[in-house]
Amino acid sequence: MNQTSSYNPETIINPFYAVSLTDDLFMRSAPKANKEDWILLNANLIEDIGASTWLDELLDVMSQSRDEYNGHDIISPTLVVSLSTGLQGAHQPIVERRKWIEANIKLIEDLGAYKWLELLLSILVK
Repeated sequence: MNQTSSYNPETIINPFYAVSLTDDLFMRSAPKANKEDWILLNANLIEDIGASTWLDELLDVMSQSRDEYNGHDIISPTLVVSLSTGLQGAHQPIVERRKWIEANIKLIEDLGAYKWLELLLSILVK
């Protein structure tokens, strides 16, 4: 069993601990896509491009303005959920980006991409 299994997955998954979320994420219109479809598409994308690349892009889409981000738009969780305003605002990250990615690669391996993505969405709306 991997080391991450002894930790609370919500603590590991939350991208707020690795980056400050861009204000653009909080100014978007109401979610327009179905959660199930988003999860399935992203689980497939994780398999196609690899968890490390997908997680890196997730942090990019969440921390860069729309003008700066140049990746897979489908990765943005704001397509299916409105983010909690408790995640808004610049702050000093608690964990280094690379360590966050490495921990979440292990967690995706433990839980599976589908379950990990479900947890991500639930954390972002709390």
